[in-house]
Amino acid sequence: MIKKIFLFMLPGTLIFAIWSAYRYYGQYQEKKYRDSFYQNLVDTSSPTVTVLRDSILVGYRNEKKTIHIYVPPEYHQDTIRRYPVMYFMDGESSFNDLENMGPEWQIDEVINAASAAGKPTAIAIGINDAEDRDAEYTPFVNKDNPEAHGAAYANWVAKDLKAWVDSHYRTDPAAKATAIGGISRSGMMAYYMLMAHPETFGNAIVQSPAMWVDYDRLMAMELSKEQLADKKVFVSVGEYEGNIMIPHAKAIYDKFKAAGLKEDAVHYEIIPNEGHWHVTWRKSFAVAYPWLMQ
Repeated sequence: MIKKIFLFMLPGTLIFAIWSAYRYYGQYQEKKYRDSFYQNLVDTSSPTVTVLRDSILVGYRNEKKTIHIYVPPEYHQDTIRRYPVMYFMDGESSFNDLENMGPEWQIDEVINAASAAGKPTAIAIGINDAEDRDAEYTPFVNKDNPEAHGAAYANWVAKDLKAWVDSHYRTDPAAKATAIGGISRSGMMAYYMLMAHPETFGNAIVQSPAMWVDYDRLMAMELSKEQLADKKVFVSVGEYEGNIMIPHAKAIYDKFKAAGLKEDAVHYEIIPNEGHWHVTWRKSFAVAYPWLMQ
């Protein structure tokens, strides 16, 4: 009897062992790649990236932030053209490996390549996170984040920072020309900010969103059909990001689909062979940018 049970269980056990070995191998290869990458960091920012270090006042906190500003290569040649703007939280990782001591997202390289190919380009703003990152990137006060000030932060980006950027650069200030993006907890905030400030942000790049921070309240947020008009939402997650983050990312996509957004207005991407780290978001942005700009 025991022998029969063993033989019956063997195929399933073998399949599980093979699947576990495959997953372990993928994680092992990813760790090797990461270790190698961190040993060879250099300055990788483009010449048209400017860093304003501790320069932009966050009024509600009475402190200053560092922001990174990228303009396309042709920006100073054409003094009339206005550009769409993409804002990125956790922005120290936007343009330079050395800023965050890790892989940059290559936002500047992607847009430089678009410029060289005669395709649409954009201004990109990387916003450094705060020392209390979790509180800054949590929109609702909850038991895990009693000091959360994400709603005030979102209002600062949507109102004060955007007004400053629009007054200093040749931007197209319309919502349909303005995107908000982030990764992990700030990816969740990108979703929140699109929902909380639809008059400001027409597009969102929601990468590996940490919706578990306050899933029910976040998913309960709704926009009217009029508010959803002209919106574009890109959602991505790494293949190895687990059985919480992947379903939550898919839930955002499903939510917007159910709300009426068509395939050309909402996109869901699983990044193959990647986990929760910056190369995932680098690969994600390379897909997101041409899709948003088409």
